Amino acid sequence: MKIALLCSGLGNVCRGHEVFARDLFNLMSDAIDITLLKGGGENTAKEWVIDNLPRNSSYLDYIHVAVSPKWSEAVKEQERTRIEAETFAYAAIKPLLEGEFDIVHCLESEVCNIIYNYRHLFRRTPKIVFSNGGAIRARDLPYCDFVQEHTDYNLHRSAKNKAFMIPHGVDIKRFNPQVQSDFRIQHGIPKDAFVVISVGTICYWHKRMDYIIKEIALLKNVYLIIAGQENGDTPAIKELGQRLMGDRIIFTKLPHDELPKAYAAANIFVLGSLFETFGIVYIEAMAMGLPVICTNHVNQQSIIKEGIFIEIKKTGILAHTLRNIDHAVLVELSKRGPEIVCKHYDLEILKHKYIEHYQAIISAKSTLPQYSFGRKLTHNLKNTIRKTISLIDR
Repeated sequence: MKIALLCSGLGNVCRGHEVFARDLFNLMSDAIDITLLKGGGENTAKEWVIDNLPRNSSYLDYIHVAVSPKWSEAVKEQERTRIEAETFAYAAIKPLLEGEFDIVHCLESEVCNIIYNYRHLFRRTPKIVFSNGGAIRARDLPYCDFVQEHTDYNLHRSAKNKAFMIPHGVDIKRFNPQVQSDFRIQHGIPKDAFVVISVGTICYWHKRMDYIIKEIALLKNVYLIIAGQENGDTPAIKELGQRLMGDRIIFTKLPHDELPKAYAAANIFVLGSLFETFGIVYIEAMAMGLPVICTNHVNQQSIIKEGIFIEIKKTGILAHTLRNIDHAVLVELSKRGPEIVCKHYDLEILKHKYIEHYQAIISAKSTLPQYSFGRKLTHNLKNTIRKTISLIDR
């Protein structure tokens, strides 16, 4: 069993997407022959850096987008991500051909589409597996043989004939309530202060960090830690936080290995997004013993199971919830979080599921397009249309 795991963002940025790729590779390395193809970092025998134009490259500083200024940074970020993924995918074709893998497991849809379209080049056709980290509906999925969903909610909306579900997981040896932290001392947070933490890209869209800041600013003596990747929105959001909260807000960007120290400094975890495909940060926080406040969406309810679910798009609702929260509820959620994570999201439990699904995928029949009368008619029709258009243009 030879597996190639592809993640163009790994080594360029650090989000839940890249955390998943790293954790999956580390998890499976001692059980199967798996090679990680990544966008940056160091080369090793089993970790190959694939050339690409990274999303944070200075060459992409002048992207022009014809959209409302409100959404400009979001669209530019999407364009940077697309360019990174596509340049990575084309550069990955040669090493994939050389590696002769049984399965090519892709984490970006652009990468998946390109590799799938070139599968006719392989001596032995690999199975193309896509991890659906963006909750893409069945009709919009990239070309692939199989698709991994991360929740039952997304599985029900996926391609019925090729979808399977394995959730994200967390390393409970790194994320647990026993983690010791000097984060409060380092950042001048009083020992007895009530601290809220939010982890994610520091942006307006999706993670809605500005909403979190405005809500927590309404609460006296409450501190806020925001840990996450920066983008074009970040300077304005930092300015907002410092203006509304002063020294009660701490912005930080930590390597994933050091993130447990930030969680350990907090009393409760909050995420402002209205929907997440999964949200690894939820289960990281729960594993650390932090109660979770998040969107009242069926997907998040199924993942977190026991949390505080609110209509988080409403102004004032988060501040009201924190102001009136029952201490006994927080104590119970702090206890239940690690128990839920150990039962459902421990990486060691998920390891066996991956092995089973990989084996089943390898056993499935490989298919390549074959010549048929129907394909002949289709190609003839397309050629007729092209010739007609060419004649009209003259």
